[in-house]
Amino acid sequence: MLNNEKMDKIAERYVKKISENINVELIIPNDVIIDKSYGRIYFYGAKDYKKHRLAGNGPFLVRNDTGIVIPFGTAMDVDYYIKGYEDGTWKPASYGVWDPN
Repeated sequence: MLNNEKMDKIAERYVKKISENINVELIIPNDVIIDKSYGRIYFYGAKDYKKHRLAGNGPFLVRNDTGIVIPFGTAMDVDYYIKGYEDGTWKPASYGVWDPN
């Protein structure tokens, strides 16, 4: 079982990878992390949000059992994806899941 510090480091690595791909410095605001029994849900955005407007930067889950990152969508509110993930009605796309190992 991963603790919050280890999940935070995985989240930072994931966002850094995205940042390098799009050449925009990204940040994870610490005040909007959602803690769940199965992991942590993070949000991210451009550090210079006045200069860079992002599309497709939906929240993502870091699972506390495996460290796997599961991106949620952007079409609906995060609560929609959380509920669907918890009750099994929403499944992540296999191409979007990131294994930090």
